[in-house]
Amino acid sequence: MKEVTIICPIYNEEQNIQLFIDNFKSIFQEHKDLNFSILFADNASTDNSNQILKSLCEKNKTIKYIRYAKNYGVMKSIYTAIHQINTDGCCVFDCDLQDDPKLLSNFISHWKNGYKVVFGKRVKRKESFILSIFRIFFKKISYFFRGYNIGPESGTWFFDKTAVEEIKKSEFDPFLPALIERLYFEKKTVPYERIERKLGLSQFNFFNYLSYALDGLVSGTIKPLRLSIYFSFLFAFISLCSAFYFIVAKFYLNIFFAEGIAAMIIINLVSFSLIFLFFGILGEYIGKLYQKKENKELAIILSKINI
Repeated sequence: MKEVTIICPIYNEEQNIQLFIDNFKSIFQEHKDLNFSILFADNASTDNSNQILKSLCEKNKTIKYIRYAKNYGVMKSIYTAIHQINTDGCCVFDCDLQDDPKLLSNFISHWKNGYKVVFGKRVKRKESFILSIFRIFFKKISYFFRGYNIGPESGTWFFDKTAVEEIKKSEFDPFLPALIERLYFEKKTVPYERIERKLGLSQFNFFNYLSYALDGLVSGTIKPLRLSIYFSFLFAFISLCSAFYFIVAKFYLNIFFAEGIAAMIIINLVSFSLIFLFFGILGEYIGKLYQKKENKELAIILSKINI
């Protein structure tokens, strides 16, 4: 029988762990032809999550647990957890159950039909107006930098074993949806509505979203670094136009300027263009190093149970 692992990244989710397991048990029973296990990836929780999971692992060998040395964030937590499994398929779900566990059945159905990557697409979500505007703005800027839209988003994903192996061979990307988008496999989208969190408080605040968005904007592209070069050309053009204007105004139109003001303006504009140019060149080299060496190492695992 094929085996599927559910990867669940957690941080201070003591109220949701048992509820998460109970919700997925009913889904597992619908698929008698598959074996299931759940791998909890703990980002050094400070509540009772550690003790709860240790107890659950002792009672049930299909519950697996890894605990990181510190809080590496959701993306590296998932990426490292993927490296710990060797099953026929894996699916990622958050512990808050806002992504309906029933999606798993849809994912498995598409997986059996040959898709190697299946992911949920949130068509409706309950969030603040400001966050919605922020999300739309992010997608437009992301498209401008890349020239294409990223289909996957943070949420729930299903990978076949072959896709898992490709992820393991890829360098870590702080914006995992971009890494998933770059996988050459044909992907299947499953639209769904996100539901409200039932228990506990989300550990993901506005500043976490902002940090995640910034990772998304620079992930897989060095176009933002090239903005300095674009600005250097802009200031160079403005300085040339200004120089031409001051020459014509002074010698042909007899317009009076305070002594040295024209030269000062032109020198400043030329200086700005040169500064942006050198920053742009420096940014190109930094970008190459970033793309090659950024976050090669996995998260440090403090302990493992049932793995």
